[in-house]
Amino acid sequence: MKKRHLFWLLLPSYWILTAVAIVAVAFYAFHSMSYLYFETLENDIYTRAILLAEQVTPLAESKDNAAIDALCKTLGKSADTRFTIIMPTGEVMGDSNEKPERMEDHGDRPEIRKALSGNTGMDRRYSRTVKQEMMYIAVPLTNEKGTVLCAVRASLPMTTIQGELNTMMRRIVGAAFLTGLLAMGVCILVVRRITAPLLGMGQAARQFAEGDFNHRIPRQQAIEFDELAEALNSMSGQLSKTLSTLSEQRNEQQAVLSSMDEGVLAIDRRERIIHMNRIAGKILGVDHKAVKRELIQQVVRFANLQEFIKAVLGSQKPLSMDMALIGEAEKQIQAHGTVLRNDDEESIGALIVLRDITQLRHLETVRSDFVANVSHELKTPITSIKGFVETLLTDDWNHDPDTLRFLKIISQQAGRLNAIIDDLLTLSRLEQKDGHVMRDPTPLAPVLDNATHLCQLQAGEKNITIHTECSDDLKPTINAPLLEQAIVNLIINAIKYSDSDKTIQIHAKKEGDLVSILVKDEGFGIERKHLDRLFERFYRVDTARSRKLGGTGLGLSIVKHIVQAHNGTIKVESTLEKGTTFSIVLTDS
Repeated sequence: MKKRHLFWLLLPSYWILTAVAIVAVAFYAFHSMSYLYFETLENDIYTRAILLAEQVTPLAESKDNAAIDALCKTLGKSADTRFTIIMPTGEVMGDSNEKPERMEDHGDRPEIRKALSGNTGMDRRYSRTVKQEMMYIAVPLTNEKGTVLCAVRASLPMTTIQGELNTMMRRIVGAAFLTGLLAMGVCILVVRRITAPLLGMGQAARQFAEGDFNHRIPRQQAIEFDELAEALNSMSGQLSKTLSTLSEQRNEQQAVLSSMDEGVLAIDRRERIIHMNRIAGKILGVDHKAVKRELIQQVVRFANLQEFIKAVLGSQKPLSMDMALIGEAEKQIQAHGTVLRNDDEESIGALIVLRDITQLRHLETVRSDFVANVSHELKTPITSIKGFVETLLTDDWNHDPDTLRFLKIISQQAGRLNAIIDDLLTLSRLEQKDGHVMRDPTPLAPVLDNATHLCQLQAGEKNITIHTECSDDLKPTINAPLLEQAIVNLIINAIKYSDSDKTIQIHAKKEGDLVSILVKDEGFGIERKHLDRLFERFYRVDTARSRKLGGTGLGLSIVKHIVQAHNGTIKVESTLEKGTTFSIVLTDS
């Protein structure tokens, strides 16, 4: 649509309204004047007809036709009016312009018919006698009895009044034209007074848009324009403050994102990059300043990361994943993704946080290898020590009491050291598998029964009862030996930290696609402050009690690694002096 200035939008409207008003006034004035002229003419003709009727009355009663005709001609000439006397039969008795005997019957004339019926008649029409348009008014002439003697008609030509009307029309048109010209000039001035302030405000608004917030619009005479100017000035001040705040926040945000050790990647719903910080660009090997609004597929060439981003965009909960980015140099990445929402809590994309853990994974591998190698190296001498001590403790040797006590202490500590080495080797093997273990659909009930059977000796020493509840048709996809070891560790842990004559409950049940295994004891319980660190290596809730009971501090850590190898989760709930419940949740697939 073609745009036009407000001046040319308003001015034609003003002109049209003014023209309509002038035409309406001119039409009304002409109509009123015409009506006044015709009314005056009618009254004048009526008066002349009445005056003639008064003089014709005695002649009509005496039926002096010649006198009537002479009177019509005399008065018609002096009054410049055409007079006509018509009998009830329609015969013309006298006329100021023609001889009566030459005139046709007038009984059919509208004004005559009305006059002969006793009323005043009026008509305007073209007269064939005088060859011009005439106005006729006829009055009845009656005797004392009310009988109509004749009709007295007076008429004047319309040419005179038409001339006056034409003159009046020319004057009205001229006045209207001059008034229109004056009104057009006034309209131009009025429209300019309206548009000029708006043009100034538009220019000021453009200066505001260009960042010149110090400019101010002057006060206006019109209240509405003055309020608009004040609003624009106020808006300018608010915009200045808002932009300053936004600039400060943006600088702070950029400083925070640039200083982070993690890579930050923001993606919209159409998988276009909203923001990427310097570390993310370094991790992905791209220029973080040149990728804004680019499709993530054009920037990120790693299929596993692309799939992770798609999963986050399609999910409503946070996701985490460790992955390897294969490029010129392999990088181990820890990715965390969450849904990106606006102020209305509507999803607008995803926020991905990338952490380069290549060095960390290298150190973990070095540590794991070191632990495995040291454990293997320690295994042989510890086995030898245990063997020699056990030989010395046989009945073949006759030791004094102190020597025998020392040998038993050596045997006990060698056994404890051997257990620690076995647990370290187990952890090392689980870490080397990196969560990848062979799993098959396996009945769960026999696994739990075997684990319970292996712990019966320790449970019997403290008269602890173990109850197992598991459906025979429960067949999750598991590595049976590893899961059995995890259950054994939990049961042994429950036995160690329970008093005698207690009960340990083991329940397995299916909940949708998940299988949960609960190991519940009636032991000493664990304080809440220890629960978060319970699965750390060598972490002990009560060091003195743990050492007394002979724990290695690695049992629960092994359980956690076994559960993670099954892509499951483990939780713990505990109440002091009431017991502890460990919950293992596995996917039934």
